[in-house]
Parts: sequence; C-alpha cells; structure tokens
Amino acid sequence: MSPKQIHDRLRAIMPPAVTPFNKRGDVDERAFRANLQRYTGIGLAGVVVAGTTGEAPFLNPEERLRLIEIARSVMKSEELVVAGTGLESTRATIDLSRQAIARGADVLLLLTPGYYRNKMDAPALLGHFRTVADAVKRPVLLYSIPQCTGTKMPVEVITALARHKNIAGLKESSGDLEYVRTILGAVPRNFRVFCGNVPILLEALRAGGAGGIMGQACFAPKLCVAFYEAWRQGQQERAEELFARLVPLATEINVRYGAPAVKAAMDLAGFRGGDPRSPLLPVPAAARRSIARTFKTSLAGLSL
Repeated sequence: MSPKQIHDRLRAIMPPAVTPFNKRGDVDERAFRANLQRYTGIGLAGVVVAGTTGEAPFLNPEERLRLIEIARSVMKSEELVVAGTGLESTRATIDLSRQAIARGADVLLLLTPGYYRNKMDAPALLGHFRTVADAVKRPVLLYSIPQCTGTKMPVEVITALARHKNIAGLKESSGDLEYVRTILGAVPRNFRVFCGNVPILLEALRAGGAGGIMGQACFAPKLCVAFYEAWRQGQQERAEELFARLVPLATEINVRYGAPAVKAAMDLAGFRGGDPRSPLLPVPAAARRSIARTFKTSLAGLSL
C-alpha cells in the first residue's frame, strides 16, 4: 500500500496483539498466528504488534521483527500491521523501524522515551520524533502512555509534529479526556487520534477521534467492531448499549489486573493468551474468577 492508502485505512478498531509464550518462555509463533487468524476479516482495521499489551519491553529486536513478519503473512493485504518500534534512543528507534518496514510493517508506533524523563522536554521530543520520521518511509503514530513512560507530551509538541508529512497520528492512552479533546481541537482534521483507554473512547470518538487501540479487542474483537460500526453508522442507542458492555471489560479486567489479565481473558474466550513473560506474573486464581464473572456478565445474551 502507498502511504496515502495506509493513512486512509488508519481508523476504526485495532487490537494490540498479545505475545504468547511457550513453557520454555520463548515466543509461541503458532499461538500468535492462531490468534491473528481469528482477527482477520472481521472488520478490524488491522493489528498492533509489539505494543504495551504485547509486552514489547520484554521482547528483543529479533522477536519483534519475527512477530511483524508473521502478522503480515496472516493479515489481509488491506489490513494494517502497526509495529511498535519506539526505543529509548533515536538511533536504535530508526534502526528497528527500518527493519520493521522490511519485514512488512505498514505503520510505526513510536513510544515516548521515558528513562531520562526529566530531560524529555519539548526540544528533545521534537528532535527525536522528527529525526525518526525523516528517516523512515512509512506513516508514524506517536504513542502517549505517560502512566508507563512518565512523559506526557505537551499539546504544542503534538501539534507541531502533526505537520510532519510522515507523522500520521497519535495513540493516546492516558485516559485524560480533556487532554484528548484539547489535542483534537489543535491538530489538523486528517491527523488520526486513537484512544487507548476504553472508558473515554465514546467521547473521544465524538470529539473527532479516529478509533481505538485497546486490549478488549484482543479477547472481544467482534464486540469492539460492532460498537464502532454502530457509532460510525449513527446508531447512537446501539453504540451506547455496546459501549456499556465494553466498559466493565476495561475497568474490571485491564485497569484492575493489568496486561496479564488480557491474556487470562483471551484464554477464557478461546484465544491463546497464556502466561506473561517474567517479571510480570500471571493473574492469581481469584482474579481469574473475577475476570470470568465480568466476561460472562458483559457478553450475556449478546449475539454478534
């Protein structure tokens, strides 16, 4: 796809795919492929590989690249493969991003550097992202998740970066609705803002957001697609009904128990989740029972 075709497809819902591991702790490629096969062709815009839910900090570069390669081989040609390639240094980010493109990535998801967070001021962030965007030939999504990186990008930085020809949008996961609204009011209309926080997703869409990239799409992808399509088609009552089912899947699973809970929910839904990679721990038995109750209640009587 050309950059314009990719940009046109940057909307709707995408799951941040989990990375399954086998008993030895290695990436389970067969399980990863099986999950993606259930995502393709159901109305998702694509899939995100090596994001936060995919335990990207625990993957080495070759593991990330192999996952990208598998994803491109499974997803349909019109479905995007978004690859998390943001590392701490600008040079390493460029190197990984170029290799990701060679393996089939359509879009690069660039995490805000966070180790030297007290030095990540506006000039540092502008220089980092512009240098990476200048060096690659694929659209870039900025990735704001300050609860993990400790770095919250100033709106004026995002607005300035939005003018770069290769920077197509932003995934914003802070959960700060007013921050998201302010960004949407300041950037061009064609700058794609994805919400990574389900409780504010509906209001973010109403404010002009492009879609959602959230863990619930990993284990309830058809519910997420149905919600988005209802909203897109102006079926407000139906969208609100489905959104009410989505919110507990976020607050009672992801928010309460973290990324390992997405894997537990996937196991319950018949996907291949499994245990997280150390030092993350699997959710305990009591949490699994709570997740199962939430899952059952949210999806009760729903036919998709």
